[in-house]
Order: sequence, then C-alpha cells, then structure tokens
Amino acid sequence: MIDLTRVVSGPVCTWFLASLGAEVIRVDPPGGDVTWRVPPWIGPDGEQSERMGPDDIGISYLRKGRGKRSVVLDLGQPEGVDAFRRLAANSDVLVDNFRPGVMAALGLDYETLAELNPGLIHASITGFGPDGPDADLASMDLIIQGRSGLMAKSGFPDGPPTKTGATIGDHFPAALCALGVTAALRQRDIDGQGQHIDVAMLDSLVAMLWDEPLDLYRERGMPDRIGNGDPRGILDTFASQDGWVNLVITSDAQFKRLTEEMNRPDLWELGPSVPVRAANRAEICTAVAAWMAQQTTEELVARLQAIRVPAGAVAPAYTADADPQIQHRQALVGLQHPRAAKPSNRLGPAFPVKFSRADTDQAPAETLGASTRSVLQDIAGLSEEELDHLHAKGVLGQAGRRIEPTG
Repeated sequence: MIDLTRVVSGPVCTWFLASLGAEVIRVDPPGGDVTWRVPPWIGPDGEQSERMGPDDIGISYLRKGRGKRSVVLDLGQPEGVDAFRRLAANSDVLVDNFRPGVMAALGLDYETLAELNPGLIHASITGFGPDGPDADLASMDLIIQGRSGLMAKSGFPDGPPTKTGATIGDHFPAALCALGVTAALRQRDIDGQGQHIDVAMLDSLVAMLWDEPLDLYRERGMPDRIGNGDPRGILDTFASQDGWVNLVITSDAQFKRLTEEMNRPDLWELGPSVPVRAANRAEICTAVAAWMAQQTTEELVARLQAIRVPAGAVAPAYTADADPQIQHRQALVGLQHPRAAKPSNRLGPAFPVKFSRADTDQAPAETLGASTRSVLQDIAGLSEEELDHLHAKGVLGQAGRRIEPTG
C-alpha cells in the first residue's frame, strides 16, 4: 500500500490500515512533509528536543508513521513520477489526500495508473470532493466543521458556534476511507478488479449530523445549539463542588431512582414520562443542579452509578494517562524513535480496535527515507544503476544514497 498523504486525514487513514496488517509505504518529498518539521521533536536518545537536530523526528510523525516504511521521492521531477508509476504498478492500494486535480496534473490519477495496474485500489480524501461547484475551495478541519453544520450545532444557545475539541473533520473521513479500502479489497477478491474510492470530508460530517432528523427538529423549532443538554429529556452537564458531572436519564425507571436518591418525590410528579419531563425540563434541571452543586464529583458519580443512573465526571483530556480504565485498555502508548532503545515518555494513541487473533502492535516510524532504495528496488523493480542516477539527480533526497557493505 502506498501512502501519498499529508498532515492528518490521510496519514491517520493509512495508520489505521497499517495497524490492521497492511504493508504501508509512505512516500515523502525530500525533507519530508510538514509533520517532520513541527515541534516538539523526539531524538534518538528518546528525549524531547525543542530544536530540531539532524536525527530528530516530529512527534506528529512518530504517531502517524508507526508501522510504515519511509521512501523519499521527488514527484516534481519526471524521473520521480516515473519511479512512482513503477511502484504503483506493483502495489495493491494507493491513498492520497491532495486537492482535486493534483494527481491528474502529475499523471498519477486513477485512470492513468489503472492502465498499468487494473487491480489497483486508489483512495482519495478531499475536502469537498473531486468535482462540483466548491471542489477547489480550501479545506481544513475547521472549514469543514463550519460548512457541514457541525459548528452551528455545537456550543450554547447564547454563545458563538464552536468547533469540537478534536479534529473530527479529519479523523472521521480517515476512518471511513480505511473502511472503504478494506471493502474494495474484498470486492477485488471476488472480481479481480480495482476501483477508485472518493471520500469527502464534507460528506463525512454531513452523514454524521444527519443521522438525526434535522429537518424534523427544524420543523419543531428546536434551536441549532443546545449546549450539553437536550430539550427532549434530562441530559446535561452539571457543576459539582469541584468540577463537572454528566447526567443522562433515558428511562422513567432511571428518573424515578434519581428522585428517590434526591428525596424529591415532587420531582417525580413533574416528570413521570418522557413528554412530561421534556415539558418541565427547566424546573427539573434547576432542582437537579442545586442538589449536585452541594457534592463533590467523586461523591456524585459514586451515588448515581450505585443506583444505576448513567453519570460520569468531565475529565481533562490530559489526565487520560492516569485513568485506570484507559490504562487497563492500554489506549495510550509511548512513542519511540526508531534509533532509541525504548519508548519515550511522550504518548500517542494505540490502535483502538482489539482482535482476539491479530496483533496490532507496530514498529516505530522509520527515519525519513530509510526504505527508499529497498522499496524501489524490491517492489518497483529499479536497478542499482537507476537508483544511483535518481540519487544523483536529487530525486531520492539524502536518503537515496547507496549503502556499501562493510567488513
């Protein structure tokens, strides 16, 4: 699988696929993409550096480059494009996330590559899709969150539209693209044919939002932004003495147990059913808020969970490494420089899908271009003389030099 992606959505997609067992060959330009140069960096000693040394690797790349081989190839030169075509001719999958038209301008669009390799699966992630009135617009996570309607629905009614705290506009399309690749591979097992996969960031977020009946909500006059609550029931975030607690009431039985724990039978009379609770939501939530404000987060969560009422603390994201359940799940792992003897104390996500018979652990990200010659020779079929020529032309960057045997 060739990874010709940049920044977030594409590299995350191919990291997912590497975690699932794909041999991923990442192709970078000489010097690497921006993720190589964004601080902080990890050096061969496994320690964090604030100034980039010759062997340092950006933390972002250490996260997304795990399990991948690194090749340097300058596609700005005809010889680089030709070498890439030879690599694609012998590969199963290609993933890119360039803006529309870039791959065609390079002569690397699906139609061209499919003539060389009819079984090739070529997946492209774009912001708005490859065509249409806005296909050429700039697309980053924040832009897509806004255009999709997600920001208009995030935040409180009296506040501004708010983006999510994570780059969901990148990560959700990445997951969908990985799903599409696995489905296309299965289809190829059946009919032997490759295909092009088109994933747009905008489509992805629209699909997620419209999983709920937004048109029906609009007809009923529901506001765009409802904060952490929901006009349809008792679902909200309440302040405790020392933090915040999420409370979700999804059944009459849960609400009954809550009112009994609060010693407030009058609240039960205000909300014995979903429609009645919705109508009296403001009064009920005011009483719940006053009760919860008198207790600590730990006390509240323990009391509510004991009576089988869904509740949980609002934890700072940076405390996840100390969360016993997250530790138990090994959801975070130490990032390791490929030349370090052990992982650093800087954390990255583990692949979040666990299998009973498959190992999703990955080797550290390679140094830039570490596999350039071996990949182009073994998979693309280039000779030593051709590789020497490409290196002399600068097509392979510094990593393309021949390593002579010693001893």
